[in-house]
Amino acid sequence: AAQGIELSQSPQLSVSYTAFNMDDPVVGPNKKLRQALACAFDWDAWLEFQNGRFAQPTGPVPPGVAGHAEAPLPYGFDLARARRLLAEAGYPGGQDPATGRRLQLTLELGSADNPEARQAAELLASFFEKIGVVLVPSYNNWPAFLKKLEQRQAQMFSVTWLGDYPDAQNFLQLFAGENASPGPNRANYRSAEFDRLYRELVALPDSPEREALCRAAAAVVLEDCPWILTGHPLAFG
Repeated sequence: AAQGIELSQSPQLSVSYTAFNMDDPVVGPNKKLRQALACAFDWDAWLEFQNGRFAQPTGPVPPGVAGHAEAPLPYGFDLARARRLLAEAGYPGGQDPATGRRLQLTLELGSADNPEARQAAELLASFFEKIGVVLVPSYNNWPAFLKKLEQRQAQMFSVTWLGDYPDAQNFLQLFAGENASPGPNRANYRSAEFDRLYRELVALPDSPEREALCRAAAAVVLEDCPWILTGHPLAFG
């Protein structure tokens, strides 16, 4: 800084997330379970681990893109709420009534040889541990990981989506029912209300009306929690 050197940073056209496979019989039909796990995600601890390299998400559309939402996430970090939602989901204290043991979920990862990915998975598991849920990482090479997603075999998985162009539609398409696996909707999320809003917004040119539809569509997704948003990667110069 004394030499006049400055570090600039801005969000990239991308979003990182941990998704639930909505076809999975455990996490798919249980919205309160997904909401509980979203409330267990400790953003401040995550950002510290990531060394400040992410912007905090308020929705799937990155900052700087028309239609980006400014309001905080409806299911942000709140352990008391997470425990309450978990009980309402049928897993009080994290106990699975079907087995009498703690609920165990599997997280698929496509970076078997990446130490940082392993550490990130361990951190996420520590968040879930605080509400009594066990998260087991499953490490794959990239082709095997993609095959599991395409065949809808992953219960949970972590990825980053890189936008092809600066339009909210490029991110909202990840929730369109018509785009379920092997398409880009890897979570296999389906919502009649979202699809209705999505069809309306893709038919409109850039306008305040279109931006409002983008935010409304994102709000439907944020209520259903098919993803735990883990941030928007930052670019540095």
